[in-house]
Amino acid sequence: MREPTQDPPQFVAHPAGFVRLVERLSRQTQIALDTEAASFHRYVDRVYLIQVTDDEGTALVDPLAIDDLSPLGRILADPGIEIVLHDADYDLRILNRDYGFSARNVFDTRVAAQFAGEPAVGLGALLERYFSITIDKKLQRADWSRRPLTSDMIDYAADDTRYLPALRDRLKAELELIGRLDWAREEFKLLEHLRWTQPVSDELAFTRIKGAKSLPPRSLAILRELHVWRESTAKTLDRAPFRVLANSALLTVARIAPRDVSRLKGIAGLPASAVERYGTAIVDAVIRGLGVPRKELPTIERPTRREHDREYDRRLERLKGLRNNRAKDIRMDPGMLCPNGTLQAIAHAAPKTEKQLARIRELREWQMKALDVPTILSTLRGEDGG
Repeated sequence: MREPTQDPPQFVAHPAGFVRLVERLSRQTQIALDTEAASFHRYVDRVYLIQVTDDEGTALVDPLAIDDLSPLGRILADPGIEIVLHDADYDLRILNRDYGFSARNVFDTRVAAQFAGEPAVGLGALLERYFSITIDKKLQRADWSRRPLTSDMIDYAADDTRYLPALRDRLKAELELIGRLDWAREEFKLLEHLRWTQPVSDELAFTRIKGAKSLPPRSLAILRELHVWRESTAKTLDRAPFRVLANSALLTVARIAPRDVSRLKGIAGLPASAVERYGTAIVDAVIRGLGVPRKELPTIERPTRREHDREYDRRLERLKGLRNNRAKDIRMDPGMLCPNGTLQAIAHAAPKTEKQLARIRELREWQMKALDVPTILSTLRGEDGG
C-alpha cells in the first residue's frame, strides 16, 4: 500500500513538455486527476489548470499555454488506466464542456469514503484522518485564471492530487474489508457517463433571487431590469455577476426605486465604488422598470400543489424508516444509502414485485441489495416485518 509523497510538482506550460508528460502517463495503470476553474471570479468559466499525479510525480498542466490537449483526453478514455479523482462530478463535467473529454475506469475517493461510512468526506478531513496531513484551504477560492501562479497556488494545486493514490489504496482496502467495493464500483461506472449540460437561457432567473418572492409586481419589474443589466455588465467584464453587484443590493434598489444617482448613496450592500462606476446604469435600469406598463408587470406564479395522497405519504414514511434503520446498522449516511428522491420514486411507483422495483430508474442495484428487496416490498405493503 502506497504512502503519500511530497515531491515538488512539475509545471507544464510548453507543448514539448506536455508531449513528454503524456508519453509518461500513457505507460501508467493509474493516474490521479483534478482541475481548477474560476467561476468565483469569471463570468465565462473554463478549466484554468489540470493537475495529474502518477508513480513518477505530480504535474500541473497550464491549458492556457497548450493549444491541443486531446492526447490527455485519450489517456482519460483508456479503460486500462484508472483515473482517481476526489468528488469527480464537476471535474468530469467541465472537462467534457471545454474539451469533449470523458473518463473510463474512474475511482472517486469521496464516493468511496461515503461507502466506507466516513463522517467527513472532504479531502482535507480524509487526509487528516488517514495520514495526519493538514492541507491549507485558504486558496480554495483563488483566481486560477491569473498568471503567473504564485508558489503557494502551485503547492495548493499539487496537494489536490499528490495524496490521492495513497488515499485510494486505503479506501479500497476498507471497502474490500466491509464488502462494499462492488457498491462503489456501480457508482463509479455511472461517472463515466457524465456530460456537461448546457444551461438554458433563463429569463426568470431574477425571480429566484432570495427575497424576490416578497416583492410587489412593480419592484419585480425593476429587479428584472437590474438583473438584465448586471448579467450584461458581468459578461462584458468577464466577471462573476455577484462581483459586479450583490443580489442583496439588487433587491434593495428594486424596493427603494431610486430615480437619481444621489439616492443610491448609503444603500446597504451598495459600495461607493459601485455607485461611482455603475450609478447611472443602475438608475437607468430602475427607470426602465418603472416604465413597464401595468398589464406587463411580472408576477411569480405559485406552484400548483399536488392532490394530497395519504397512502403515498404512508409508504414514503415507512420507506424512510427502513432506510434510516438500515443506515444506522451499516454506519452509512442515510442520504448516501438512499436519497429521499429515490425513496419518493419508489413510494410513487408502489411496485409489487422485484421486477417492477428494478424498473425504477433512480434505484441502483447495490441499494436493492443493501435494503433487501423482500424487505422493501413488505415495507411498501405496510407489513410488520418491513
